[in-house]
Amino acid sequence: MPRSKPIRLLLVLAATVLVSSGCQSREAETTSLPAAPHSNSEWRLIGNNGYEQHFSPLTKISDANAGQLKLKWYADMPVRDGLVGVPLVADGVVYQSGPLGLVFANDLRTGKLLWSFDSGIKFPLGVIPAWGSRLSRGLAILDDKVFRATGDCRLIAIDRTSGKKVWEAQSCNPDEYRTITGAPRVGDGKVFIGNANADSGVGRGFVDAYDANTGKRLWRFYTIPGDPSQGFEDKAMEMASKTWGKEYWKKGGGGSVWEGITYDPRTDLVIIGTDGSIPPSPLDRGEGAGDELFTNAIVALKADTGEYVWHYSTTPGDGWNYAAAMPVILADLKIDGQARPTVLSAPKNGFFYVLDARSGKLLNQPKPIARVNWASHVDMATGRPVKLPDAEWWNKGPEGVVVFPYTMGAHNWMPMSFSPNTGLVYIPVSEAGSRISTDPKFMIGRVDVDIYHSKTHGGPFKGKLVAWDPIKQEPRWQHDLGAPYQGGTLATAGNVVFQGTTEGQFRAYSADRGEPLWSFDTGSAILGGASTVEVDGEQIVLVAAGSGTTASVGFMQQYSGGAGGPPRLFAFSLQGKATMPPLQPPPGAMPEPPAPRPVAALALKGKAVWDATGCELCHGFKVIGGPGSVPDLRRIGAARLGLFPQIIRGGLLTPLGMPDYREMVSEDDLPALRAYVLEQAWLEYDSQKRSKDAD
Repeated sequence: MPRSKPIRLLLVLAATVLVSSGCQSREAETTSLPAAPHSNSEWRLIGNNGYEQHFSPLTKISDANAGQLKLKWYADMPVRDGLVGVPLVADGVVYQSGPLGLVFANDLRTGKLLWSFDSGIKFPLGVIPAWGSRLSRGLAILDDKVFRATGDCRLIAIDRTSGKKVWEAQSCNPDEYRTITGAPRVGDGKVFIGNANADSGVGRGFVDAYDANTGKRLWRFYTIPGDPSQGFEDKAMEMASKTWGKEYWKKGGGGSVWEGITYDPRTDLVIIGTDGSIPPSPLDRGEGAGDELFTNAIVALKADTGEYVWHYSTTPGDGWNYAAAMPVILADLKIDGQARPTVLSAPKNGFFYVLDARSGKLLNQPKPIARVNWASHVDMATGRPVKLPDAEWWNKGPEGVVVFPYTMGAHNWMPMSFSPNTGLVYIPVSEAGSRISTDPKFMIGRVDVDIYHSKTHGGPFKGKLVAWDPIKQEPRWQHDLGAPYQGGTLATAGNVVFQGTTEGQFRAYSADRGEPLWSFDTGSAILGGASTVEVDGEQIVLVAAGSGTTASVGFMQQYSGGAGGPPRLFAFSLQGKATMPPLQPPPGAMPEPPAPRPVAALALKGKAVWDATGCELCHGFKVIGGPGSVPDLRRIGAARLGLFPQIIRGGLLTPLGMPDYREMVSEDDLPALRAYVLEQAWLEYDSQKRSKDAD
């Protein structure tokens, strides 16, 4: 498949025709959920137990005393970009992934750094792996090894005691516009990993399984079919090909497994979530396109072989970037009076799904967790969403459509949790809308997206913590939080739910009623979930924090007031006695730009170049940068502005991680791109000046 440039819509960023209600080849055997497999002193899996529940049976911190929580210790991490993974704990050591392929091991009792591991990522890298190298959503632990995936497509096993590399495997090719930002998952002696391509439209999504001891690749499952003339890897791909349009293999790609992977020990199945199909407009993906399997789907595979078992498509024929790549939760629920092993999913499309874990069958009526206007409901007879024509922006021309949820989704990758005690799922929800429209000025995809539309033009633009009843399909309680993009959740048997916020607050609520119990200002944005363990009779709650453009905080900074503090690992307990030093003050006023304001028409042309070539992956929309290793270009100085051609097309800063864009930005486009950056600097400078004059 030919290489192509990134597409903006999805950067905001995977015989019988199969139907979306979950066509399966067989039912898997299953048993009831056992107790958490690890001791209370450890948190080895990203969701604690094998069911991604992000639940702890600990009770020493409860709704009765959570208000007395204090800082036990904090550790400044030797990085610039934010930390977003769930802290893992084994044998008294906290393990945390960082940007640029780093892994840290800190003492659980004191926070002291014991060792760090450098994966050896080397620049220059292409645009997408350079972006992905600054972001890691976490680690996995199995026996004596820590597993980490890197932005340049490697999977690495590290001895968790010594911090030395045990083995390394090349899971994907970074030269094919691929990267890995997600956490590996483990089970049955295997490591499971997918990858992302920032929805560039290049290649087919897939998930791999590796032997945890040797690093040998055991199997690969592709999520979308390839060129029929080359033959199909399995019967699932042959069947899936019938749901795609004419010459689909020449049009684009998709189906990335960039985060959601869960190993189900009850059934020995691996359950994955997939991204959407590319190009963004269904009109560009081939005549006769249908469900385009297995994009935007939850898919169950045999852990031993990677063989397809069942699937459920959440948004077949997607045009809104409504990926289903979010991690799912496994839980036993009583439905219609019968205990059922279930798969719980809150994908980007705004609906909440309860599926049978053995067959993928839809078990009750999905209901929206946020405002939804692209579909009226999900038809229980077919399992398919009933789409609304008014939301089909690809038929509306340059006027476009305001779509809810926005393209970042009602729920993204941030962990949601489930409490067996309350029966509720605690979901970080985004309530916002995007305007999506066709625009021929855009180089690729002919689509423009304003993800801030409901913020700037009125309407909901907020984050919510929602306690969702998966049986009644309704909220039990909810709280508005601030910006749409908020941190993951942790539930405990002490009747407490913890969540961090983009604004830097780490909060506790009663799990049953949602009563606010406690809050601590970390000063650093929090997106990942927390973990909790017991040591020396003391329960400790751990959470990682830190702003940074590639932690998806920077480009929300101006609109949400996201916290800009340093990357830190925090530990809280009832016996804590530590104090934090004063936070560094935020950057001063925007300096006057180093060149005159550009011609408006030239800056507008530059906006199209910026959007079409994926600059916002690191530098943010409208050049709104944030703290971290990627500079805020609105503060560009005269020297860097003068070197603009050498930086963009000459590779001057590739050793620092700035990709060479000579293949994506033509020499003729350089003045326009420069003008757009300069225009955004002037807009912010004038805005601050008006605000100061008004005071």
